[in-house]
Amino acid sequence: MKKYIKILSITFGCFFFGCEEDVLEIGPVPESFTKKVLIEEFTGAWCGYCPDGAHRLENIINLNDGNVIGVSLHNGDQMAVGHTDYLGSIYQNTGFPSGMVDRISINDVVSINRGWWEGVAMDQLTKVANCGLAIKSEISGSKANVEVRVGFNASMTGSYKLSVYLIEEKVTGEGYGYDQSNFYDTDSNSPFYQLGNPIVGYEHNHTLRAILSEQSGDAIDPSFLIPGGEFINTYTTDISLYNEKNLSVVAFVTFIGSSFTEHEVKNVQSCDINSLKDWD
Repeated sequence: MKKYIKILSITFGCFFFGCEEDVLEIGPVPESFTKKVLIEEFTGAWCGYCPDGAHRLENIINLNDGNVIGVSLHNGDQMAVGHTDYLGSIYQNTGFPSGMVDRISINDVVSINRGWWEGVAMDQLTKVANCGLAIKSEISGSKANVEVRVGFNASMTGSYKLSVYLIEEKVTGEGYGYDQSNFYDTDSNSPFYQLGNPIVGYEHNHTLRAILSEQSGDAIDPSFLIPGGEFINTYTTDISLYNEKNLSVVAFVTFIGSSFTEHEVKNVQSCDINSLKDWD
């Protein structure tokens, strides 16, 4: 059963018997998991074709009822993080916008053209998931404390890593580095027609703000790769620079092959800050 619950939940008895805060916990590892897909989009406010990439990503997310999770990896603007260049180097990204769908290789290319994202994502959604994730996060002052659990329902071999991102929605700002370059301003068939070039006040979504895990991911000990196995990691991150209401945590498990073209994200989960997202 799917759970997605705000941490700050007060029982009805609070009105009559004094406040008693509900204790919300992640359940036991289930026997099956929903396969979800991660799309990591290479983008930048300077990139005139990137509004189309963002639009395509949003459409794929909206059509798949929470089972496709997007992350926007910014380069060369006010939202840029070093992780973008790190991933671009490893996975040999050569253009913007482009993106990785579960980091799988298509004809030895991992960072693929935006026109391929939807078809590859649909194929990935048909796969059986042998692992899943649950997330719990709580705010304490200017910090967010995050617990991520990875569960397994089958015996697995090989190397697996857990990666954890802090994501912010609805990011806006003033001037260069936030205003979005728009090569579709004169294209009457585009949703960005006559919005200006650049688009002033453009809203950037799925924006990667911080990496809570190691950049390459945190290694999952092989002893957990068994039916019912459960790997747990905790993280603390400063959220004082961001809009708390628009923050979420994205966590995913990647199989690490012998080369970057053999890596694959096996499952992914997203959870709003100060919430609990149970297994599903």
